[in-house]
Amino acid sequence: MNEMEKISVVHIITKLELGGAQVNTVYTCENLDENRFDAFLISGPGGILADRFKKKDRLFIAPDLVRQINPIKDIKAFFQLRNIMKKIKPHIVHTHSSKAGIIGRVAAFSLRVPVIIHSVHGFSFSPYQSFLKRTFYVTAEKLVSKITGHFVFVSNDDIGIALGKKLIKENYTLIRSGFPYKKFLEKCADTKTLREKYDLKEEDFVCGIIAPFKQQKGLFHLVEIAERVLAPGKTQKNVVFMITGDGQLRGAMEAALQERNIFQRFRLPGFVFDIENAVDVFDLGVSTALWEGLPQSLVQLRLKKKAVVASDIPGNREVIKENENGFLVDVRDYETFAERILYLVNNDQERERLAGFAGEDLSPWDADYMVKEQEKLYKRLSTDYTD
Repeated sequence: MNEMEKISVVHIITKLELGGAQVNTVYTCENLDENRFDAFLISGPGGILADRFKKKDRLFIAPDLVRQINPIKDIKAFFQLRNIMKKIKPHIVHTHSSKAGIIGRVAAFSLRVPVIIHSVHGFSFSPYQSFLKRTFYVTAEKLVSKITGHFVFVSNDDIGIALGKKLIKENYTLIRSGFPYKKFLEKCADTKTLREKYDLKEEDFVCGIIAPFKQQKGLFHLVEIAERVLAPGKTQKNVVFMITGDGQLRGAMEAALQERNIFQRFRLPGFVFDIENAVDVFDLGVSTALWEGLPQSLVQLRLKKKAVVASDIPGNREVIKENENGFLVDVRDYETFAERILYLVNNDQERERLAGFAGEDLSPWDADYMVKEQEKLYKRLSTDYTD
């Protein structure tokens, strides 16, 4: 490749909803060095970030690229992605998320795109899925791994899983899932007004969850856990659960809370764009995710010095250290999960000890650092594949 020629990069993701993988993909497309790269983004329809993407002329929508398995739509999505990429003629195709990762890589391979990269933000298969669904995704990942030139991982745990399932050899790089890091190093000056915004009283103890309403985030497990936390006699504090997120399962979630008669103890403000401020009203961070790559939300909670009770899964383990900055619990063990939350609700000194843990370096999650690392990777792989 001519040193002066721009490297054309196409990113493909299933949906531009408000989530870690989506935020860092959008940030990358908007912030790659314009003197060296031409960046394009292809997504399925919908998602709140589509309207916020700054480079509208570089955004393409594949109408049939959807999260659910649908053979007819999936075939249509393949040709839609192929047609868009045929016009762009990219040097690099970089895919994200499960469905876009599989279809996007196959479409790129069919066009003989020189460099095909896939970012693993947590695998599409997990122990919480049915046997058939898990087997399908494992098989699909094994097949498309053969046409993938390079993998980007956000967590060491997922590298271990990929090596164990023989999805990779030495063709991978660890690049953390970045976000605007510096925003989380400051504290909101007016938390009183912020609490009023979210209908929180001064005396409320807030268990905060940063998560969209989708199966992966285990929010129906949260309902079971919350019911136990909120049972009479467990604490003298007025515990409130606040979920900053939204999505398709919101209606079902609200119905489940109403059925358990705990809806009034939840705050569901929807997607929150100034999450760096919202976290300041949290007294404790909670995550009930069923699978993750490495969640930005836990890093954000730790930057804000919040103790965390989280599901004991790969990815979460790289941020939350047992009894050092929080607790890790099997999300299906509702009693123990609730006991850990209540322990920190009722023990201010212990909560402050965990919150104040200083033995962690979170700087690799800075979004600008992430972009620079990706630029290095793109340049290296473009040279390797075109020389």
